[in-house]
Amino acid sequence: MSEEENIEEQSTEDKPQPQENVDEIISQNQPIEVKEPQTENMEVHHHTHPAHHNKNWKDYFWEFLMLFLAVFCGFLAEYQLEHKIEQEKGREYVKSFREDLCKDTAILQLNIETLKRISIAGDSLVKILQENRIQLSNDLKKLYDYNITSLAGFTSSPLTDRTSVQLKNSGGMRLITEKKIIDAIIDYWAGVENLARVESTAQEMRLHAREKSYFIFDQRYYADSSINGKRVISDQAQLMTKENLVLTEFKNRVAHIKNLFKGPYSIFLNNQKAKADTLIKIINEEYQLK
Repeated sequence: MSEEENIEEQSTEDKPQPQENVDEIISQNQPIEVKEPQTENMEVHHHTHPAHHNKNWKDYFWEFLMLFLAVFCGFLAEYQLEHKIEQEKGREYVKSFREDLCKDTAILQLNIETLKRISIAGDSLVKILQENRIQLSNDLKKLYDYNITSLAGFTSSPLTDRTSVQLKNSGGMRLITEKKIIDAIIDYWAGVENLARVESTAQEMRLHAREKSYFIFDQRYYADSSINGKRVISDQAQLMTKENLVLTEFKNRVAHIKNLFKGPYSIFLNNQKAKADTLIKIINEEYQLK
């Protein structure tokens, strides 16, 4: 082969082959896997995970404000519920106290009537001794009767303290919000304390006078039976002593007691009943009770 032919053949080999031949050669040699474009997947990935951006102070402020409002509203709801429960409990306390007052008015009225009866007996006893009417049997029987009536163990019926104890010991007064009712209750309690002090003084005086009566009146002239609640007194009743000093001291003690009963004690009882009536009226008006 000539040199020119070799050059021509070599130049022919260096020329690019047609595309059809290249594809044919590749398909004959090995399979080629063509991958699909990933544009769609990339787009999906892009939409699934949006790009993050930095928060500014306004975003933090609104998040804080929303959280604060949620907590605050919850607190208000809880406070409102607790306030409503306390109001209802305060109302129950007041209604219970009103029931006690209704009982107290009856008790106070009974004590007023009892005190009046004792004071009248004391007046009559003092009058007989002052006039020295100790000779006639009829006057002696009256004297025995007035003695046992005026110095009998008078103890005023205790006022109802069921609700008062609860209000004082459990702090229930803070649940009552009406100032008029609070002031009236405190004033009523003060009246109860005044009554207790007066009664204590009266009982002490009565005991001293009772001791003196044992030197004057003979118990054997009091019959064991009674008529209409009054002890029967024997027609033969006599005094154990007619000594003027003893009778005068006894008379003075009885007079002191009946003056206390007709004066301060009676005034306190009537005032306390008036306070109870007024407090019941205030409670009825404030809570619209009947």
